[in-house]
Amino acid sequence: MAFASFEPTLDRRRRWAALRGIGAGLAVLLTGLAVPYLITDSHGMSLAVDATILSLLALGIGFLARHLGLISLGHTAFFGGAAYAVGIAITRWGWAPVPAVLFGVAAGTAIALLMGVLVVRASGMGFLMLTLALSQALFQLSTQTSARPITGAHDGLLITMGPDATFLGLSGADVMNPGLFWPIAWTALVVSAIVLWLVGGTRFGVVLEGIRENEERMRFSGYNTFMPRLGAFVASGAVAAVGGALFALNAGYLSPDVLGFGQGADSLIAAMVGGLGTIVGPILGTGVFVYAQANFNFGGNLHLFTGIALIIVLVSLRGGITGTLQKVWRRLRVNAAARKESRS
Repeated sequence: MAFASFEPTLDRRRRWAALRGIGAGLAVLLTGLAVPYLITDSHGMSLAVDATILSLLALGIGFLARHLGLISLGHTAFFGGAAYAVGIAITRWGWAPVPAVLFGVAAGTAIALLMGVLVVRASGMGFLMLTLALSQALFQLSTQTSARPITGAHDGLLITMGPDATFLGLSGADVMNPGLFWPIAWTALVVSAIVLWLVGGTRFGVVLEGIRENEERMRFSGYNTFMPRLGAFVASGAVAAVGGALFALNAGYLSPDVLGFGQGADSLIAAMVGGLGTIVGPILGTGVFVYAQANFNFGGNLHLFTGIALIIVLVSLRGGITGTLQKVWRRLRVNAAARKESRS
């Protein structure tokens, strides 16, 4: 009887927590829409849009690391695959931007599904190397001479929208205007973060964490661990695909670099710097990374500074920026409670 009364209480708490999270997310969404009025220069606004779009890639990487303990270097396959799908649909096939973006997200998600079937049974270094190998295979495929009529190979692909084509009311020139494109990119990021946060709080998320802690015990308990791992992989890939589709529209040009190792490694480093343990960490880390890339890339020493920053995080700020802030906040609360108790 006690257990039966406890379960509805737990469900109510989860629902209230979910409602509070959605409310907080909507508040963040509405607040962020004011950014173009605060950042008046085009360069700063362009950096904000770049950070927002790339945060979707880091968000997918962070979700997989947080809930399954799997580190992926292959999410550029979904990001770049979706971007190329959008570019090909618009430029080569003459599609309108909206169906092209939907096609791009679907294509990136399908790539995640195909790759996931091959790699999710692996773990640790094996998983990391498999995702890297498959994404690099896609990179090499896009640069082949035989693929030049489709992808442009090393020359890249210029995305040309028709004179009357629009994306959610924005013309071809408008989607490359960071101030006008910001509401779309920001909404996509916040909604994706809310969805992943909600998924992590469901029973599915609990199963993922159980698999992360002890997959063998979960199997002995009767769980099929393959399908939850595949579902999480595809969900994280779909979020990265959304970022790739938006990147293609905003950039107006694609090069094989969007499928390259550097893009995936930079996003992983950004997620680690921000903190893989929270939903906000990869977003914060990407913002810091993009800002540093724009302001500290002098003398060709960006990778040196990136390496130093990563060493500092791994050695001194375990858990990244957000993880460290959480530890400081908990310590302050404990100290405040101890002082209050000593006074009483």
